[in-house]
Amino acid sequence: MDDNVIVVQFDEPSKAYQALSELNRMGSEGKVDVKSAVLLERRKDGTVQTPEGADNAAGYYLASGGLIGLLVGALGGPVGMLLGGSIGAMAGSIGELDRADDQDVALQTIGERIQPGSPALVAEVTEPAEEVIDGAMATLGGTVTRRPASDVYAEVVATEDADFQKGVDALKARIHEHRADNKKKWETFKEKVESKVR
Repeated sequence: MDDNVIVVQFDEPSKAYQALSELNRMGSEGKVDVKSAVLLERRKDGTVQTPEGADNAAGYYLASGGLIGLLVGALGGPVGMLLGGSIGAMAGSIGELDRADDQDVALQTIGERIQPGSPALVAEVTEPAEEVIDGAMATLGGTVTRRPASDVYAEVVATEDADFQKGVDALKARIHEHRADNKKKWETFKEKVESKVR
Protein backbone atom coordinates (compact mmCIF):
# COMPACT_ATOMS: atom_id res chain seq x y z
CA MET A 1 0.00 0.00 0.00
CA ASP A 2 1.37 3.37 -1.06
CA ASP A 3 0.90 6.73 0.66
CA ASN A 4 0.39 9.27 -2.10
CA VAL A 5 -0.78 12.79 -2.75
CA ILE A 6 -3.09 12.82 -5.75
CA VAL A 7 -4.21 15.75 -7.88
CA VAL A 8 -7.10 15.46 -10.30
CA GLN A 9 -7.96 18.36 -12.60
CA PHE A 10 -11.31 18.60 -14.40
CA ASP A 11 -12.55 20.80 -17.22
CA GLU A 12 -15.95 21.18 -15.55
CA PRO A 13 -16.01 22.51 -11.97
CA SER A 14 -19.02 20.34 -11.09
CA LYS A 15 -16.96 17.22 -11.88
CA ALA A 16 -14.42 18.16 -9.20
CA TYR A 17 -17.20 18.30 -6.60
CA GLN A 18 -18.48 14.92 -7.80
CA ALA A 19 -14.95 13.54 -7.59
CA LEU A 20 -14.62 14.71 -3.99
CA SER A 21 -17.88 12.94 -3.13
CA GLU A 22 -16.76 9.82 -4.99
CA LEU A 23 -13.43 9.75 -3.15
CA ASN A 24 -15.30 10.16 0.13
CA ARG A 25 -17.55 7.23 -0.82
CA MET A 26 -14.59 5.01 -1.73
CA GLY A 27 -12.98 5.88 1.60
CA SER A 28 -16.18 5.00 3.49
CA GLU A 29 -16.31 1.66 1.68
CA GLY A 30 -12.69 0.89 2.56
CA LYS A 31 -11.47 0.81 -1.05
CA VAL A 32 -8.87 3.48 -0.23
CA ASP A 33 -7.79 5.19 2.97
CA VAL A 34 -8.41 8.91 2.53
CA LYS A 35 -6.40 10.90 5.08
CA SER A 36 -7.60 14.30 3.88
CA ALA A 37 -8.93 15.89 0.71
CA VAL A 38 -9.68 19.37 -0.54
CA LEU A 39 -10.70 21.22 -3.67
CA LEU A 40 -8.23 23.91 -4.75
CA GLU A 41 -8.26 26.47 -7.52
CA ARG A 42 -5.70 28.95 -8.80
CA ARG A 43 -6.63 32.62 -8.63
CA LYS A 44 -5.69 35.24 -11.22
CA ASP A 45 -2.80 36.43 -9.05
CA GLY A 46 -1.28 32.93 -9.14
CA THR A 47 -2.07 31.94 -5.55
CA VAL A 48 -4.03 28.82 -4.71
CA GLN A 49 -7.10 28.72 -2.48
CA THR A 50 -10.18 26.65 -1.77
CA PRO A 51 -13.02 27.66 -4.08
CA GLU A 52 -15.92 29.59 -2.60
CA GLY A 53 -18.47 27.16 -1.18
CA ALA A 54 -16.08 24.19 -1.23
CA ASP A 55 -16.19 23.91 2.55
CA ASN A 56 -19.87 23.04 2.27
CA ALA A 57 -19.36 20.38 -0.41
CA ALA A 58 -20.42 16.87 0.51
CA GLY A 59 -17.46 14.92 1.77
CA TYR A 60 -15.15 17.92 2.22
CA TYR A 61 -12.61 17.34 4.92
CA LEU A 62 -9.19 18.72 5.60
CA ALA A 63 -7.18 17.47 8.54
CA SER A 64 -5.65 20.50 10.20
CA GLY A 65 -1.97 19.96 10.74
CA GLY A 66 -1.94 17.09 8.21
CA LEU A 67 0.07 16.89 5.01
CA ILE A 68 -2.66 18.43 2.83
CA GLY A 69 -2.97 21.30 5.30
CA LEU A 70 0.79 21.90 5.00
CA LEU A 71 0.56 21.60 1.22
CA VAL A 72 -2.29 24.11 1.02
CA GLY A 73 -0.21 26.50 3.13
CA ALA A 74 2.78 26.14 0.79
CA LEU A 75 0.69 26.49 -2.37
CA GLY A 76 -1.24 29.45 -0.95
CA GLY A 77 1.89 31.52 -0.37
CA PRO A 78 4.86 32.75 -2.40
CA VAL A 79 5.91 29.22 -3.37
CA GLY A 80 2.43 28.62 -4.80
CA MET A 81 2.73 31.78 -6.87
CA LEU A 82 6.04 30.56 -8.27
CA LEU A 83 4.45 27.22 -9.09
CA GLY A 84 1.54 28.89 -10.83
CA GLY A 85 3.55 31.31 -12.87
CA SER A 86 7.22 30.95 -13.61
CA ILE A 87 7.94 27.32 -12.84
CA GLY A 88 11.58 27.71 -13.86
CA ALA A 89 12.12 30.32 -11.18
CA MET A 90 11.46 27.79 -8.48
CA ALA A 91 14.61 25.78 -9.08
CA GLY A 92 16.72 28.89 -8.69
CA SER A 93 15.00 30.09 -5.54
CA ILE A 94 14.83 26.82 -3.66
CA GLY A 95 18.07 24.97 -4.14
CA GLU A 96 17.08 22.16 -1.79
CA LEU A 97 14.48 21.01 -4.30
CA ASP A 98 16.88 20.42 -7.19
CA ARG A 99 16.65 16.88 -8.48
CA ALA A 100 18.15 14.75 -11.22
CA ASP A 101 16.78 15.24 -14.74
CA ASP A 102 14.82 11.99 -14.64
CA GLN A 103 12.92 13.01 -11.50
CA ASP A 104 10.43 15.84 -11.25
CA VAL A 105 9.74 18.02 -8.25
CA ALA A 106 6.52 16.94 -6.54
CA LEU A 107 5.45 20.48 -5.58
CA GLN A 108 6.10 21.68 -9.12
CA THR A 109 3.99 18.87 -10.57
CA ILE A 110 1.15 19.52 -8.13
CA GLY A 111 1.29 23.28 -8.72
CA GLU A 112 1.20 22.84 -12.49
CA ARG A 113 -1.89 20.61 -12.24
CA ILE A 114 -3.94 23.26 -10.42
CA GLN A 115 -5.06 25.42 -13.31
CA PRO A 116 -7.12 28.61 -13.27
CA GLY A 117 -10.79 28.29 -14.04
CA SER A 118 -11.62 24.93 -12.51
CA PRO A 119 -11.03 23.39 -9.10
CA ALA A 120 -8.70 20.44 -8.72
CA LEU A 121 -9.16 17.64 -6.23
CA VAL A 122 -6.08 17.23 -4.01
CA ALA A 123 -5.94 14.40 -1.49
CA GLU A 124 -3.61 12.37 0.67
CA VAL A 125 -4.49 8.72 0.27
CA THR A 126 -3.19 5.26 1.05
CA GLU A 127 -4.13 3.12 -1.89
CA PRO A 128 -3.78 -0.64 -2.34
CA ALA A 129 -3.79 -0.24 -6.14
CA GLU A 130 -3.66 2.89 -8.30
CA GLU A 131 -6.37 1.53 -10.60
CA VAL A 132 -9.08 2.07 -7.96
CA ILE A 133 -8.84 5.88 -7.92
CA ASP A 134 -7.71 6.12 -11.55
CA GLY A 135 -10.83 4.29 -12.76
CA ALA A 136 -13.24 6.33 -10.64
CA MET A 137 -11.71 9.64 -11.73
CA ALA A 138 -11.54 8.63 -15.41
CA THR A 139 -15.30 7.99 -15.30
CA LEU A 140 -15.73 11.65 -14.33
CA GLY A 141 -13.29 12.87 -16.98
CA GLY A 142 -10.31 13.44 -14.69
CA THR A 143 -6.75 12.24 -14.95
CA VAL A 144 -4.87 11.43 -11.75
CA THR A 145 -1.38 12.72 -11.04
CA ARG A 146 0.22 11.21 -7.96
CA ARG A 147 3.38 11.75 -6.00
CA PRO A 148 4.67 9.86 -2.96
CA ALA A 149 3.46 11.55 0.22
CA SER A 150 6.98 11.35 1.66
CA ASP A 151 8.37 13.40 -1.29
CA VAL A 152 5.64 16.03 -0.92
CA TYR A 153 6.27 16.26 2.82
CA ALA A 154 10.04 16.64 2.36
CA GLU A 155 9.57 19.40 -0.22
CA VAL A 156 7.00 21.31 1.85
CA VAL A 157 9.36 21.21 4.83
CA ALA A 158 12.25 22.35 2.60
CA THR A 159 10.22 25.34 1.36
CA GLU A 160 9.22 26.25 4.91
CA ASP A 161 12.88 26.09 5.97
CA ALA A 162 13.87 28.19 2.95
CA ASP A 163 11.14 30.75 3.72
CA PHE A 164 12.21 30.85 7.37
CA GLN A 165 15.86 31.33 6.40
CA LYS A 166 14.88 34.09 3.95
CA GLY A 167 13.02 35.80 6.80
CA VAL A 168 16.04 35.51 9.10
CA ASP A 169 18.34 36.82 6.36
CA ALA A 170 15.98 39.75 5.67
CA LEU A 171 15.87 40.62 9.38
CA LYS A 172 19.66 40.53 9.61
CA ALA A 173 19.89 42.78 6.54
CA ARG A 174 17.43 45.26 8.09
CA ILE A 175 19.40 45.31 11.35
CA HIS A 176 22.61 45.88 9.41
CA GLU A 177 20.97 48.71 7.43
CA HIS A 178 19.67 50.33 10.61
CA ARG A 179 23.06 50.04 12.26
CA ALA A 180 24.74 51.71 9.29
CA ASP A 181 22.02 54.38 9.17
CA ASN A 182 22.23 54.98 12.92
CA LYS A 183 26.01 55.21 12.71
CA LYS A 184 25.66 57.99 10.12
CA LYS A 185 23.12 59.76 12.32
CA TRP A 186 25.44 59.40 15.30
CA GLU A 187 28.36 60.87 13.38
CA THR A 188 26.18 63.81 12.27
CA PHE A 189 24.98 64.36 15.85
CA LYS A 190 28.54 64.14 17.19
CA GLU A 191 29.74 66.71 14.64
CA LYS A 192 26.96 69.12 15.64
CA VAL A 193 27.80 68.79 19.30
CA GLU A 194 31.51 69.24 18.65
CA SER A 195 30.89 72.32 16.49
CA LYS A 196 28.85 73.91 19.30
CA VAL A 197 31.59 73.23 21.84
CA ARG A 198 34.25 74.94 19.71
